[in-house]
Amino acid sequence: MKRIEMILIILLVVAACGCIVPEEPAVPTPTPTGTPAVPQSLADMIPRDNLPGAFKLIAVIDKDTPGTLNITEEAMSLISGNLSTGEIQAVRGIYSFEGGNIYATVIKCTDSVNAANAVENYKNQPTFEMPPSKTVNRFGNVHFNGHEATEIRMRPLGTDDIRYGYVWSNGDLVFIVEPGPKADDKQANMKLAMMLEQ
Repeated sequence: MKRIEMILIILLVVAACGCIVPEEPAVPTPTPTGTPAVPQSLADMIPRDNLPGAFKLIAVIDKDTPGTLNITEEAMSLISGNLSTGEIQAVRGIYSFEGGNIYATVIKCTDSVNAANAVENYKNQPTFEMPPSKTVNRFGNVHFNGHEATEIRMRPLGTDDIRYGYVWSNGDLVFIVEPGPKADDKQANMKLAMMLEQ
């Protein structure tokens, strides 16, 4: 009998503790005060204003641009290789710079793994197998906008001048700034690359 009384007392104490817990104040549910941000389209990522040096935007090509160039197929040809990249969307900005064109391409992959694979495939192109000269490495690492990018060094046939381009991924996006027409375009190309993520 004493055991039953002890169990009942313990149960009453436990039940009383449950009833004495102070009530938490109600947390108000926030209501939006403005309209939510509209997702940025890939085409909006191509820099248009305050371009570095003598850059001039001459075209933005995306999936909706009429004409013969299929930008998705063109971008896929840049990043195809041994590693899977999944389905992509792409946009390209074409810039006039000192007598030639520079191409800035933004590719949206399905996830960050596919984006990293796309960068590796781009760097493993047959045209990048040999260094541009005996004294210059093909690739270098650069840092801007809080991340690392690969600087690609190329030397067009018939010249001793090195051209500079950049490739990197950030999340599910791949950014490619192809080398320009002049040897002295390194700083301008890097500035353009930095503008792609702003």
